[in-house]
Amino acid sequence: MEKLTLYIEQNELIIHTEKTDLPHLRVCLGDQSKFFKKLATTTWSISAEQLLLLCAKENRTRLFIYYTDNRQEIDGTKFDVEFGQSLTLTSKKSIFYTYISLDNKIRMSINQKPSARSYYLSNEPVTINTVNNNIEFTLSIQSKFAPLLKANLLLLNRQEGYTLEIIDTQIDSIKIQPNIYQNQCVFHIPPKLFFETLRPSFNYNEFDTTLVDFYFTIQIKQGSLTKYKFRIPFSETFETEVWCSYSDEKMASLFLYQTINGNLSTRIALLSNESYREYQSLLNTAEMKDNNIVLVCEYPYKAQDNGFYFFRYLMTKQNKFIPYYIITDDSKDLKKLKPYMDHVVIFKSKEHIRLLFEATYLMHTHASNYVLPFFSNELEAKKNAMKKIFLQHGITATKNMEPFYGRKTNPKLTDKIVVSSQRELQQIHEQLYYPLEDIKITGLARFDDLLKKTNLIKNCLFKRKILIMPSWRNDQDKLTNEEFQQTTFFGYYSDLISDPALEKLVKENGLTINFYLHNNFQKYKDLFHSNFVNILNAGDQTVHHLLKKHGVLITDYSSVGLDFAIQRRKVLYFQFDNNQREIKENLKSNHLFLPGPIFATKEQLLPAIQKATEDNRLETAYVDIVKTQLYPYYDSNACQRIFQVLEEL
Repeated sequence: MEKLTLYIEQNELIIHTEKTDLPHLRVCLGDQSKFFKKLATTTWSISAEQLLLLCAKENRTRLFIYYTDNRQEIDGTKFDVEFGQSLTLTSKKSIFYTYISLDNKIRMSINQKPSARSYYLSNEPVTINTVNNNIEFTLSIQSKFAPLLKANLLLLNRQEGYTLEIIDTQIDSIKIQPNIYQNQCVFHIPPKLFFETLRPSFNYNEFDTTLVDFYFTIQIKQGSLTKYKFRIPFSETFETEVWCSYSDEKMASLFLYQTINGNLSTRIALLSNESYREYQSLLNTAEMKDNNIVLVCEYPYKAQDNGFYFFRYLMTKQNKFIPYYIITDDSKDLKKLKPYMDHVVIFKSKEHIRLLFEATYLMHTHASNYVLPFFSNELEAKKNAMKKIFLQHGITATKNMEPFYGRKTNPKLTDKIVVSSQRELQQIHEQLYYPLEDIKITGLARFDDLLKKTNLIKNCLFKRKILIMPSWRNDQDKLTNEEFQQTTFFGYYSDLISDPALEKLVKENGLTINFYLHNNFQKYKDLFHSNFVNILNAGDQTVHHLLKKHGVLITDYSSVGLDFAIQRRKVLYFQFDNNQREIKENLKSNHLFLPGPIFATKEQLLPAIQKATEDNRLETAYVDIVKTQLYPYYDSNACQRIFQVLEEL
């Protein structure tokens, strides 16, 4: 293939071919042109000064190089193109870049770096492993028209946006065919730097959901390119687990996986040396046993939902199964598990690892992955092999949760799912694609405690205690304090808890009002002020306890209203912003089973509060909704019914 050479000499662009003539070679900007000077039969030049004159009256960034009267462009694929040391011309006011375009034509630009995509062909990850306690990543990049001078690895925390740039210190390039170069790049990633940069707030005791994506940028020696980020694909040849020492006490893990688009990403984890050794030992020796061990979990730091109440049932009401509760060692809920500490297992401990290899059953309130101390193919296989029951963490209302808990999207999530009504069973069947035989109407485990000794007399005792517990709003949890104070949510609730008429009602009737913000809004708690309403801290009391100890609930769209109504206590819905699209869509289909009246303004709500404190019994019409749409039972036998499902697994 004939060679074509591009280079800069004495601030002039030189184009040289071996034999091809390029008649009327010129640079064009709109209708204006400047012709190259012909230095020899197949050599042409143009100076920066000439280009500057061409651009003096035009405010454009792209220059075209044409030859022949037909404005033909030079096609780089027709030649074996070689570059000199530089392709950049400079003048007092402008920089002129000569480059190969995305469609392989030779062009120029003014004060605008050429696209890195013009020189990129493909990439393929080669290896990722541990070398000298660093993560070593080898990447093969094919470039067009020029070998790479640099290739920088970019690691991006997908959720939080933190970026770690690893500058390549070793790159080997060879020309494998005309205009094609193979560039072998080796990157070294210190594990400390990885975690401290990409996950600075990493908490060892959390179930960490951080996802890190792999990108890279390229540069050639002939001039600057844009910093376009190229995605790196997943490779089937990889070992999916990469471990290296993080400190004297801990090991770091990267769990490599393939995204839905076929790209390379990783989950991350830290594990104590003791637990790591246990894991490695069990990989070679452990066998799945058919036993009666049952693991129970909520979020790793919690024991206050259906998992806790069913675990307590297993510990006190049966002797067929051997239950263990998984929880972090810094959980505030550990005190609730104190009577059962022989069956409490600390999250990420060696005992936790061992039980994952041994247990036959798993009861979970959220995604079943929360039982895992870290991600690995082996642990996920063990989890998938367990017989699982999804205890849920609330009555399913109208929001379609298929992407999170559906059988189609997550076929290994669970084996059976418990629900509270025929309506919910039908919804789970239609929206989450569970076959009818895998859905069991039992009620939620925490309902037993909620309804324990509940009667009209007890309800009446609490009628002077009002709980305000609203839900949160999508994306508003990311606002600054100043931004949050401008929201409709803040305005309406701040106005409500400082209203003089409500204060008068509280003082004249000896009422207690507690205001409990959703966990996602707790960081804004100190922005609310009231002389007569108590603003509660999350964690001081569980939501379950609050629902039991109050006689009237004011909420908006939260599922706590459904739990509260099961006690046959009055729920008031304060929906001042139900014109929002997302809320509208939910309300359209759930109005049939909201167990309480809806109020759009404070003026409508205040008389209803007064009336509710006089008689907090749920009206007959709403009791009928509870029975038909939410929970047909009015007993404390939900755990017993769930136990029967466990026995049948």
